Amino acid sequence: MNTGNMTMVYGAVAMLSVLLLIGYLLLEKKKERNFIFLISCVAIVNTGYFLLAAANSLRMAMFANGVSYFGAAYSMLAMLLIISEVCRMKKRNWLRCLFVGISTAAVALAASGDWLGLYYTSVDITSIGGMTKLVKEYGPLHILYTVYLLSYVLIMVAMIWYAAKKQRISSFKYTILLFVAVLLNIGVWAVEQCFDENFEFLCVSYIVTEVILLLLYSMLRDYGIVQPDGQVVSVQMLTQLNTRRLTPGALPPGMEDLLRAFAEKVRTLSSAERRILDFYIEGHDTADIPDLAFISIHTVKKHNHSIYQKLGVASRDELMLYIELFRCCDRLEELTGTEAETE
Repeated sequence: MNTGNMTMVYGAVAMLSVLLLIGYLLLEKKKERNFIFLISCVAIVNTGYFLLAAANSLRMAMFANGVSYFGAAYSMLAMLLIISEVCRMKKRNWLRCLFVGISTAAVALAASGDWLGLYYTSVDITSIGGMTKLVKEYGPLHILYTVYLLSYVLIMVAMIWYAAKKQRISSFKYTILLFVAVLLNIGVWAVEQCFDENFEFLCVSYIVTEVILLLLYSMLRDYGIVQPDGQVVSVQMLTQLNTRRLTPGALPPGMEDLLRAFAEKVRTLSSAERRILDFYIEGHDTADIPDLAFISIHTVKKHNHSIYQKLGVASRDELMLYIELFRCCDRLEELTGTEAETE
């Protein structure tokens, strides 16, 4: 690539990133905070790349470098939040705060530049065909940023693997796409470490990653497999299904696998848990069950917690959405007729 044109290329990529953010905000009816976060981070990092290429002083170049690190570090956090939602991991506020703190520390470290020689021992700028590039020597703490990146990737890979194993992701192709989205940037980054290239291909891979995640999330949401509020089956889909009885061949794409996977999980319930589930299928509320089953409300709540964990649901409302979906499809016998495994 002609180095004289690289600044223009960085500018075009940055503009595309900003347009994607504006387009998402204007055109997407169901906006997700995590995606706004991710797309904003990608726009920031690519803006940083452009500002660095166009910088005419070391001070401006270091500022631009800090901007790009800011977007890159927080984009990993945004991806982690999206992956955890797609994989339907339990939301824990303390854990979210911990990751925010770690990401902020990584940003602060990378933005410190050559201060005290911790991240860079020395830094300068050079001009290649009219494009500014940083010439730097890494300090002893630079390895921490690499550890930061690899740790996030490993956590996301582990989430995807666990979700696939627990059948929280209903399709093998969705699992593969998630792996590609997570590993793409780190793969490009690793390749760039091995070759002395004048162009940061990461600026393009960031956009590809956000597009893959956005399309995948949209498909899962439309099929009712993942919802912003944590529900797995969409209320809109239930409304449509309530108007007619569906045969397995008439189910929306991915829904047959979802129902089959849920029915398999029901078989893992103990006899006591199956009894609680039967009460819910019959239409009883949680408050009714102590009198019906001759147990305390504390025991009911204990069974509920175990049921939710085994079935991969977050609440009774989500459980009832599944039951209603089986009812709409005339397949309740798959929940009431299966024999549970004993504890």
